[in-house]
Amino acid sequence: MPLRPPITFAGALLLLLSVLAGCSLDREDALRAELAPWLSLLGTRQFVSKSSCTLAVFRLETADVAMEGGLQSAMSAGPALDLVAAGVPVIFDFPGRSPTEISEQLMSKDLARGLGLLSSGIGPVLDCAESEVIRKGIYRMLVTRATRMIYVPDGNALILVYPPEKLAVFMRGNV
Repeated sequence: MPLRPPITFAGALLLLLSVLAGCSLDREDALRAELAPWLSLLGTRQFVSKSSCTLAVFRLETADVAMEGGLQSAMSAGPALDLVAAGVPVIFDFPGRSPTEISEQLMSKDLARGLGLLSSGIGPVLDCAESEVIRKGIYRMLVTRATRMIYVPDGNALILVYPPEKLAVFMRGNV
């Protein structure tokens, strides 16, 4: 039996990089199953998942959010941060507040957790947005008071639900 040449460091590195390049944080079917208890998903408008981020845009049958699967509602910063600290998925029901305004309230109460919550979804996910149109759409959702925001601590995911267009945007970063 002929001897194989040993794998060189460069060869091993190339093999590792090719394996890592194929890695992604999420699979679309698994993500749909994760969101199904809360949202009535229709078609997928965009799905990008890399090793560092996931961004998915879904059309919704209805913009209602079901309080199923452990999702809890919080109406102010203190209870919201307590739920996040306990690892509970939370929908922020802060009357008349946009996701940006909600995050500002959270940061004024606890800077590290408030900033971490928003940046977990937004920062790395910009790498997954394939177009400027998607980036601008997400920005518009973040500053619009009609947008509802959900945070899932277990998995570091931020979900924006935009009722006027029946859209949901799922964002996850691995930071």
